[in-house]
Amino acid sequence: MDANRDRHPHGGVASAGYRWYAGAQVVSIVGTMMGYTALYWLTLHIAHGDAVVLSEVVAAQFLPMLLFSRRAGTIVGRRRAARVVIVTQALQAAGSLALGIPLLAGWMTVWYLVLLSFAIGCVQAVDVPARQTFMLDLVGPAELRRGTSLYATVTGLAKITGPGLAGVIIAASGETAVFFADAASFLGVIVVLGCLSGDVRHGPAADRALVQARRFRWVLDLPRGIQAAVVTALLLGGFGLQFGVTNPLMATRVFHLGSVGFGLLGTFMAVGGISGNYYSSRRKDPGKSEFLVWAAVFGIAESVAAVMPVVWAYDLTMIVLGGATQLFAVSATVYVQQATSAAQRGHALSAYNAGFMGFVPAGAFLVAGVAAAAGIRWALAGPGLAIVACSAIVLVSRSLPPLRRGAPGIRPWRSAPSARSLPE
Repeated sequence: MDANRDRHPHGGVASAGYRWYAGAQVVSIVGTMMGYTALYWLTLHIAHGDAVVLSEVVAAQFLPMLLFSRRAGTIVGRRRAARVVIVTQALQAAGSLALGIPLLAGWMTVWYLVLLSFAIGCVQAVDVPARQTFMLDLVGPAELRRGTSLYATVTGLAKITGPGLAGVIIAASGETAVFFADAASFLGVIVVLGCLSGDVRHGPAADRALVQARRFRWVLDLPRGIQAAVVTALLLGGFGLQFGVTNPLMATRVFHLGSVGFGLLGTFMAVGGISGNYYSSRRKDPGKSEFLVWAAVFGIAESVAAVMPVVWAYDLTMIVLGGATQLFAVSATVYVQQATSAAQRGHALSAYNAGFMGFVPAGAFLVAGVAAAAGIRWALAGPGLAIVACSAIVLVSRSLPPLRRGAPGIRPWRSAPSARSLPE
C-alpha cells in the first residue's frame, strides 16, 4: 500500500480543522432543523391544517434528490468538494431569507412554499454528497469511519435541539425570526470552509463515461457492491424509515398515547441513533457486507416492533431501530467512498443518497396505503420483512465464490476500483 495514501493535510479527527468544521456544522444543522420546523408549522397554518398540502411541501423537498442525483454527482465529482459546500450553504441561506423576507412583509402562499421547498431540495441534492466527499478530503481514508461517526453523533444532538428551540422562538417572535436565524446559521460553515478549502486535497475529475450516460444507465455502470448499497438504502430509507407515518398511528390507534408519549417515541429513537454512532466510531473500517448486516438488524427490529403488545416494548425497539439506522448509514457511506475510485465517488454517493432519501415521498404514500388497507402493524412489518429478505439474498450472493468468467448469461460480482482494499 502506498505510504502516502492515507495522509491528510489537517491531521484527521484530532485536528483543529475537523473540530472547527464539526462545530460550524452543528450550528448549521440546528438552524436547518429550526427552519424545517418553522416551514412545516407555517404550511399547516396557511393551509388550515390540511395534511395533503403538508405532504406536498415535504415531497417537494425530497423529490430533487431522486430527479437530479446524476447531475449532482457530476457537479461534486468535477469540483472541489469544499468549494461546492460553500456555494450550497450560501444558497440555502438565501432560501431561508426568501422565506423570511416575504413573511415579514405579510405575504405568503402555499404554492410559493412548495416551489421554494423544491428549489431548496435541488440545492440539498448537491450539498449532501458534497459534504460526504469533503469529510473524506478532510480526515483521509484511514479515519473516515471515525470522523463520519463522530460527526453524526454531534449533529444528531443538533437535530434533537433544533425543533425544540424553533418552537420557543415561534412562540416568542413568530416564524420569521426562525428563518432569519436559520440563514445566519450557515455563515460559520462558509467561513470555516473558506479557510480550509485551499489546503484540502481533491481527487481527479468525474468519470467521463458516467457523465455522458443517459437516464439511469449511470447507476448500472457503478460496481455491483455499490448497486447493492443503493438498493438496500432505497428499501430502508424510502420504505422502512417511514416513522413519520407509522409512529403517530401506532401512538394514537394502538397504544392510545398522548402528545408526551408520542414525543418520547422519537426521543428513544434519537437515543439509539446517538448510541449507534458512538459505537460505530469505535469500530474499524467496514467490510464489504457490514452495511447489509445492519440493514438486516433494522428489518428484524421493525418486524418485531410491528407485533409489540405494550408501549414500553415498542419503545425498546425504537432504540434498536435508531442504532441500526445510524450504523447502516455510516457503514454504507464509508463503504461507498472506499469502494470507488475518486473519479466515480461523486456519482456513487449521489446514487446512494437518491436511494436513501429520494424515494421518501413514494414510500410515505405506499406505507400510508398499506396502513389504511391492511392495518398499521402490516405497514411496519411489510417493509421490515422486505429489508430482511433483500439483505439476506445479497449477503448469500456475496459470500458465494466468484463464477468463472465467460459463464453464459451470468456476471460475477466485480470488485470496485478503490483507493484501498476493504476488509472482508
